[in-house]
Amino acid sequence: MSRSPMRRLTDQITLATMRPPVAAQLMHRPGTKPVDLAGKRVLVTGASSGIGEAGAEQFGAAGATVIAVARRQENLDALVQRITAAGGTAHAIACDLSDLAAIDALVKDVDERFGGVDILVNNAGRSIRRPLAESLERWHDVERTMQLNYYSPLRLIRGFAPGMRERGDGHIINVATWGVFTDSSPLFGVYNGSKSALSAVSRVIDSEWARYGVQSTTLYYPLVKTPMIAPTAAFQGKPGLTAQEAGAWMIDAARYRPIRIAPRLALAFRALDNLNAGWATAIVKRNRIEPVDE
Repeated sequence: MSRSPMRRLTDQITLATMRPPVAAQLMHRPGTKPVDLAGKRVLVTGASSGIGEAGAEQFGAAGATVIAVARRQENLDALVQRITAAGGTAHAIACDLSDLAAIDALVKDVDERFGGVDILVNNAGRSIRRPLAESLERWHDVERTMQLNYYSPLRLIRGFAPGMRERGDGHIINVATWGVFTDSSPLFGVYNGSKSALSAVSRVIDSEWARYGVQSTTLYYPLVKTPMIAPTAAFQGKPGLTAQEAGAWMIDAARYRPIRIAPRLALAFRALDNLNAGWATAIVKRNRIEPVDE
């Protein structure tokens, strides 16, 4: 936290714009009753740290049966221990979500052990912050980013959605970024592209499958203070949500099933972009965070 009163004030204002609108009509479907999460089978990917870990703990506190998925078994076991010690129910399943065959095996395992899931939270992701020209010269990074941020969630949806449709109820929560609303954010072309693809599919899920009882929510997170961004020097000292605040978005999403939850600033920027794309692009250029040596 800065010692400068003016800096602290501007950070607080920035944080306020990172939070969703208060108005219910901007967040919730009209007439939707809150979903009771007690007993709901909730699978959270990327649950070994950061937003996924915080969200999984909060689902456990809400009475859901948490299925925590990530690569690091030790971290998952510690998470499960905390949830169960607090009176919740949780299970850990280690899985490399960059491996499509491993995802298929995960789906089969979950179907056999738990009878499927009621809520799928596609949270696991890979961040890449690099100028576009450099990203395109490191094609393996492009492929890995698309694999984890787009193909992996789709494979999980492919596996669990049929059961949801058959039961007539299900909810898919997809984690995106507020960069989807700006489109032109420098240094995040590949990352935002992968999340834009997921965002598009998320909306189509709702428009095509809502009549079968399957709904989707997209979470457009701003900067969140997690281990994933810790190595990036440019983010140090920047205002951002805590992992616990970000995890609470997942709980709100699961209870109210909004089509999306997005920061005030992102919604305002999208409106500006629709009004005049040139102005929006100029603002993004002016506020560009320059690359740093890491």
